[in-house]
Amino acid sequence: MSTLRRMNTYTIDHEGRTYGLSESGPLELSTALSPWIRLVSSWVDRGQDIEQAADGMGGAHARQARRVRDAMVSVGALRRFDAPGEVRFVGESADLARAVERSALTLPAVVLGAGPLHGDWFDEVRAEAAGGRAGVVLFTERAAVLAGPMDAERLEEVVTGLRCGDLADGRPGPEVIRTAAAQLVRRAVLGTGDAWSGVLVTREETTSYRALPHPWRPAPPGPDAGPFDERVMAAIDPVFGVVREIAEDDLPQVPRHLARARVAGRATIRPLDLEVVADGSDYAEARRRAVLAAVARYLESALDPRAVVDAAGKPVVGDTADLGVLRAATDRVAAGPGRFFVPARRVADDVPVLVPVDRARRCDESAGPAPGTAAAETRDEALATALLDVLESWAVGAAGPVARVRDAAGMPAEVREAWDQLRLSDREAWLGVLPDSDVPTAVATTGHGTAYACGVSHAAAAVRAMERAVLADQVLMHDRAGLVPRTWAPPLPPPDRAVDLPVAAPVTPADLRSAVALRAPDAAVAELDHDPGIVRLGISAVKVVVD
Repeated sequence: MSTLRRMNTYTIDHEGRTYGLSESGPLELSTALSPWIRLVSSWVDRGQDIEQAADGMGGAHARQARRVRDAMVSVGALRRFDAPGEVRFVGESADLARAVERSALTLPAVVLGAGPLHGDWFDEVRAEAAGGRAGVVLFTERAAVLAGPMDAERLEEVVTGLRCGDLADGRPGPEVIRTAAAQLVRRAVLGTGDAWSGVLVTREETTSYRALPHPWRPAPPGPDAGPFDERVMAAIDPVFGVVREIAEDDLPQVPRHLARARVAGRATIRPLDLEVVADGSDYAEARRRAVLAAVARYLESALDPRAVVDAAGKPVVGDTADLGVLRAATDRVAAGPGRFFVPARRVADDVPVLVPVDRARRCDESAGPAPGTAAAETRDEALATALLDVLESWAVGAAGPVARVRDAAGMPAEVREAWDQLRLSDREAWLGVLPDSDVPTAVATTGHGTAYACGVSHAAAAVRAMERAVLADQVLMHDRAGLVPRTWAPPLPPPDRAVDLPVAAPVTPADLRSAVALRAPDAAVAELDHDPGIVRLGISAVKVVVD
């Protein structure tokens, strides 16, 4: 059985001409048809069956009414709708039922539910939907969040991800719930597109969100494809992403480009909502570095309690997917992180060890990153960056001879470019190397201070030291002292000794490990791969833990 709904509005002017708006566009209809259009429209608006109403007129009038009806359907003035499928309701469904009753669109078979963000009412949604489709309106503080309709199994994953976000329990106003119910019914007809995107309704606005799989549940199978820079940018989402936003804002952009990323946490040991700033030779590099730094900060703050053991080596929680159990276990660890441990491997010999949670994870309210935390495209790259970060933190201000690097014509191109940029920033600036360091280490000194950097080669260390010196001068001249690099120190006096930039063979990952282990024999590498949503983007992260 089908029904007809009027899809337009009509106006009749003083001369009897009829004008209307239909799905086919503006219409001007014959004056002779105006009474028939008004008649058929009145039948539709009252819910009368047009066939029965026409039969009541009889003869030529019945045939004319049907012809007008068919003409109105052909131009989109009326639309036929099939009878709706079976719609079942769960939870606080009064507004959903009212929205379905008033809908002019056909609904497929679906389960619709509404209720608090947390609570066991959602179990009934899963049971009622079985292997079919379902959609829900979740009540939170000041907002109603829509998820679905979609396959019930996927809906459970999305709802669980939302419950692990920073949404607060609560109940929005009745007008918000009514609006959200109408939106969910419309989505049931038109489809949802991406399962992890949805609608968030408040009293002031209706916006969209994107939920990410929470760190205690497997991500969809298979890694994301495409260039790494594009995958990195996929971590950015303004509502529920790990990286909420990225922008240049009012940061100084010459000669180094700067990008600021806001990072927020899910299932973290301590609340996480802070800004990370990174630099680059252009906007793309600055944004890439900012996102990777933000992801590393998030992963350092998050925890999967299934990988945690107590002092006796007993797991804190078994291999469970029960959200309530996992939340309780995380809260228990967060209350005393020094009493619990996570697996790691010793830097010196790769032997498995246990590291206290309060050293392997961010367990304080500090905004600055801990030395030795890094994220990159590959695990090897992340580990090398983390090891160099630790070595740089030791190099800052360390006693030892410094040799000035001569401005030689044979400098590598990337060193020459950084050199020219440094001298443009400060004509008296100079570049130096630390000859006695265990790994290639360089310094770049301006009138404001000295930047330290380590690298796999002296060229790499020199480039990074000069970039940091330029960055420090740039932000200090704009009164942004809070953005100076962590490896920034007071200016060094110019040394008497001058050398060409060393060109020895690059150090290996084993050399970096040895350099760290020499000073910190108990240093360990903790993997930060506990969020499958991040792993799926092809991002690896580690933390080198040292005393």
